[in-house]
Amino acid sequence: MKVDYGLRVLMHLAQTPTPVPISASEIADRQKIPEAYLHHVLSDLQAGGMLESRRGPSGGHMLARPAKEITVADVFITFDRSLAPLDCVDSPEDCTLSGACSQRELWSDVERVLLERLSETRVSDLVAEQREMVWAGSQTKA
Repeated sequence: MKVDYGLRVLMHLAQTPTPVPISASEIADRQKIPEAYLHHVLSDLQAGGMLESRRGPSGGHMLARPAKEITVADVFITFDRSLAPLDCVDSPEDCTLSGACSQRELWSDVERVLLERLSETRVSDLVAEQREMVWAGSQTKA
């Protein structure tokens, strides 16, 4: 859930025409994210170097770097730390079967492929794709 919310926040900020701080309440309202939970997400994104936060009456949140420099893998790893579908992929020493387990290599490959795909996809790509989807949807209604 945090990855989804984190991506929504970054995409929202990436679509701001000029880089001005956006309040948490506006982000929460526009992205339908509970504001209390959003603060945890914003804190993690800031710690991950993707978000800059400013305090005060004209404060808020903005991207710390361009959306084309933030990958989905960056966001995923900020929140989940690992893409491994099973614990034994990251910690084979904790599994009594890992020395003779044929599944571990399969799941390691799945993690590698997933990480490659997420590393290729940037927040700016998602924004462009979303704009295209919105535009295409408005054309079918016309």
